[in-house]
Amino acid sequence: MKSKNLVVSKGPVHPLIKTVLISLCLLIFAISASGVGAVVKTYEEYVSSLPDGCEPVPRECFNQAIEEGQLNIYDWAAWWPEELYAGFQKEFGIKIVRDNFANYDEALTKFKLYPEAPYDWWYGTPKQLTQVIPRGLLYEWNHAWIPNVNKYMKEDAKNASWDPGYKYFVNVTLTPESYVINTNFIDKDDPRIPSWKFLFEGGETYKGRLALRNNMHRVIGNTLKYLGYSVNSTNEKELMEAKEVLMKLKPYIKMFSSWPKRAVMAQEIWIVMTTPNDYVPLDKILGPGVFYPCWPPEGCFLSPNGFMIPKGGGHPAAAHLWTNYIYRPDKFALLIEEIGFPHAHNAINKYLSDYVKKWITLPENYLSKCEVIQPQAYTGKGQELRTAIWEELKR
Repeated sequence: MKSKNLVVSKGPVHPLIKTVLISLCLLIFAISASGVGAVVKTYEEYVSSLPDGCEPVPRECFNQAIEEGQLNIYDWAAWWPEELYAGFQKEFGIKIVRDNFANYDEALTKFKLYPEAPYDWWYGTPKQLTQVIPRGLLYEWNHAWIPNVNKYMKEDAKNASWDPGYKYFVNVTLTPESYVINTNFIDKDDPRIPSWKFLFEGGETYKGRLALRNNMHRVIGNTLKYLGYSVNSTNEKELMEAKEVLMKLKPYIKMFSSWPKRAVMAQEIWIVMTTPNDYVPLDKILGPGVFYPCWPPEGCFLSPNGFMIPKGGGHPAAAHLWTNYIYRPDKFALLIEEIGFPHAHNAINKYLSDYVKKWITLPENYLSKCEVIQPQAYTGKGQELRTAIWEELKR
């Protein structure tokens, strides 16, 4: 039997039908071409459509953002839920153009070489922040244009040492860099866990199945923490002690990698010095509970992430509107449910699953034991000593 067509015509198409079909095709083409598919709302419609608890940006910010019409984002690839980008474009009719970096140092190098890089919104860390502020590469945040951030960012994040008063840096995640184990091969009840003692002294248990971050500041910083020193130490004696510890660990290291996904999923790696929360998506795949995050009581290297506004993009209002959108509780919760990171928002727990809550809950007052990298560790003597240690470790 032949299938029936929705429209059958053996003669001329009726002019009205023809007009409707042409209009429909043009509309579909326009939606596909724009990637947005939404008519820009008026400010009044925007305000009235907001969910309870969400604050609107001022009319001035809204109008300027709509006029700018585009937002150029510089961040990690394939990390955040696509629903966030699509939702913002659909709601405001603002086109998002994304570019990605492989690591934070690559991003920093790009801005150093090309200060006018055409980005409006940059996802980075305090290390990049401290190096670009003196170069005058960032706009200050207009706090009046990010009311959801003002309302919902945790107070300790607002007054963080790396940017008190969040003039240049809106905190998103507050992530300790410690280690994660595969419980299929390692007993999480080992009495040395979650201390650094297990990672640095437990080689006989994980039998050379260790991956370290391919980042000397994080690895050496955590080694210093294990020894009871600051991650930012420039004391040569302390750094030589850290070197000795790492050289003893060397026979048990299988690889240096910032994201050893393949080896971890193949279960060739059993323990990783890393941001444990990176392993939430992999835990969901292998089976909830396979990976166990360890928070050493000695403290660890802290790697906060946040938003900055470079001056080269030309769409600062769109950057503020986007940031205010991300800080809506339901949107921020969508992000954290996906990535499973400790965060800087004070009103999203009710939206999160128990599974994610378990991953992001840190021991009480844990962040006070953690340290963010400071310039003395990546400049001058601190950098020279670390570089020499790192080169010998990887030789």
